Amino acid sequence: MSPYLVQLDDNEIKMLLVAIRQVQHTFTIAEAQSAAAGEPVAGDYEGLREAYVRLHDKLAALARVAAAKPQIVK
Repeated sequence: MSPYLVQLDDNEIKMLLVAIRQVQHTFTIAEAQSAAAGEPVAGDYEGLREAYVRLHDKLAALARVAAAKPQIVK
């Protein structure tokens, strides 16, 4: 259990999810640019990408638990 507890409302969780998706999109662009240039990605890159995936999964689970009302998705 973490010693830090933060109260987040549904909108704050959603904003964090969007920010993480943007970072993941940036990773995808960086991978494509590296591949196009014939350059390898940094050695610690994959670990960082996986950390963002885990964080996204945790926040998505929180969002599902917190969302008791139906939501409109566009």
